[in-house]
This record gives sequence, structure tokens and C-alpha cells, in this order.
Amino acid sequence: MRKLAYLILLTLLAACQPVETDNANSNSDSGSATKETLSESKEALEDRPTLTFTYEGEEIDVNTIRSCFAPDCLKNSATVDQINHKEMTEGLKATQVEDGEAIQVHIDGKEPSQTHLSQYYETTIEGETLEGNEITIHSASKDERKESFFVRLDWYNGNQEFLGSLSKAFVVNVDGISSEKIDKQDPNR
Repeated sequence: MRKLAYLILLTLLAACQPVETDNANSNSDSGSATKETLSESKEALEDRPTLTFTYEGEEIDVNTIRSCFAPDCLKNSATVDQINHKEMTEGLKATQVEDGEAIQVHIDGKEPSQTHLSQYYETTIEGETLEGNEITIHSASKDERKESFFVRLDWYNGNQEFLGSLSKAFVVNVDGISSEKIDKQDPNR
């Protein structure tokens, strides 16, 4: 009887052993791929990019609206629901700039995957992508006017997984166009 009990016990133990299959190997492969993806994400976030703006070599006063990087933050948390230029630039000292001049954009770290630029003046809001490393200021007015800017940079890895987002706002006073510039722009005057 004892031999029969051992035989049944051995049969049960043998039946409970895991069996190696192709599916098990593919799971371990996808596990290492996931680790590589996480590693890529982690590498990108270890050195979080910074964003500054300068005009004529002087740093512009900015408000950081959002600084959100995975794994501490999800894409939904990084997005600004409504861009309110007045609120975003509240308390900032406006930088005096001349018409036709450029504000330099400095990104220290990995280049962003996507960029967004929103400009507000008078009653007009213009949205576009940030091209290159500068924002050229154009005024169509003889009078000085205030303009505010909202810039958002987004980072994704090769699998289009969210890595982070950084958004800042600043305000400038644009000198009006001089009559000399107006004459050059409109020779019929």
C-alpha cells in the first residue's frame, strides 16, 4: 500500500511540473523587450531637458506652466486643457523687444518629439509648431504692443510612448514699427 501511495504521489508531482513551450519563450522575449523599452524611457528621463528663452543675450522672465515627466506623470496630466495667456503670464516682467528681432529658444537635453507655440496679441491667438531655435517677433502696429507666448515641448520614445512634457509662458513688449520701416515695407507711401 505504501508503494502505491508513493507511486501516486510521484505521478501527481510529475503532472504538476511546468512544461516549456514556444509561448513561454516568447513571453520571456517580450519581457526582455519590455525591459528594453522601459530602459529607453528611463534613460530619456534621467536627464530631464530644460527650456530657456533669451533676447540679446539676456534670459527672459518665464512662468513654468507644466513640467511633467514619466513615470511621475501621465500624458493626460501634462496637457493644458485651456491656454489662458493672461493667467499664464501673470506676474511676469515683460521683455522689451524690437520688431523683426528674434527670441532665442534654448533646449538643454534631448530634442523634443513635438513642439507647440501659441502667440497672443490684442484679440488674436495664433497657434503653430515651433520651428528651429528662435521665435521671430513681427508687429504690424506703429504703437508698442504686448504679446504673450506659450511654448510646449513633448517627448516620446520610439514606440510613441509618452516620456514627458514641458511648457512655459512669457510676455514681451514689442516696439512699434518706425515710420522708416513702414516706408520700406510700403514704397507707395
